[in-house]
Amino acid sequence: MLRETVLSPRVRVFTLGGDDPSTSFGANCVAVRGSRRTLLVDPLIAPAHARLVHDALARAGFPAVTDVALTHHHTDHALGAAFFAARGARLIAHRRCAEAMAAQHPAILAARRRDPRLAELFRDAEPHLPARPFEERDGVELGGLAVEVRHLGHGHTSGDAVVVVPSEGMAVAGDLLFHGYHFNYEEADRVGVRAALEALAPLADLFVPGHGEAGSRAIVAAQVLYHDEAERMARAERRPGEAGAALRERFPGHLLESAVPGAVQFWRAG
Repeated sequence: MLRETVLSPRVRVFTLGGDDPSTSFGANCVAVRGSRRTLLVDPLIAPAHARLVHDALARAGFPAVTDVALTHHHTDHALGAAFFAARGARLIAHRRCAEAMAAQHPAILAARRRDPRLAELFRDAEPHLPARPFEERDGVELGGLAVEVRHLGHGHTSGDAVVVVPSEGMAVAGDLLFHGYHFNYEEADRVGVRAALEALAPLADLFVPGHGEAGSRAIVAAQVLYHDEAERMARAERRPGEAGAALRERFPGHLLESAVPGAVQFWRAG
């Protein structure tokens, strides 16, 4: 079931929770409304999930979604974009995000459609690329509310973007932040994961992570601590399995345990 959190009269967060494809791996989708337009950030993993968000916004009386911003190319955040693009929304993404979507999404979709457990969810999913990818920043005027989309460097992926809403003192961080979830390092940069957080922290007082509940700068500090602890454990333990067990014990209750072996490999390789 789609969960809805009201952060302000202008901002709502939608998630299905969980940590598998059937729930978009618990990714957050964020709606920001102006007087005439609505911007949607990360419209989940498939049109079926995007449609749930569309219906929830209609019930809440939000203006039509005119702009969709992607924080990065991973499918749990990006594949729902085609649902809104078909209704005329403009897609905003970094150039490297667009390149990764073009390179990766067709094969991922084909594989999921071959999986009987996922075929129906991805039956009508299609990649949709931004018409004009940006390099450093882009902006959207929603009618009495300005939003800025910024690239802070290669952190979680090379095409990361954060969405800053100054009027709300808020930044939508995508997967630079995981709150209550293990971090997915599969395309991360060892220096960039910390550098991007350092650049992110001064941009807002309220942060919406890619997965998990929104929070203050404390969740940015908590993500830094997670990186530090994951690196320490990966290097200290003699066997990868021991490091993974130590990381799970250090962060009990964190979802997305499937990311733990990759976290250990990521920091041991460095």
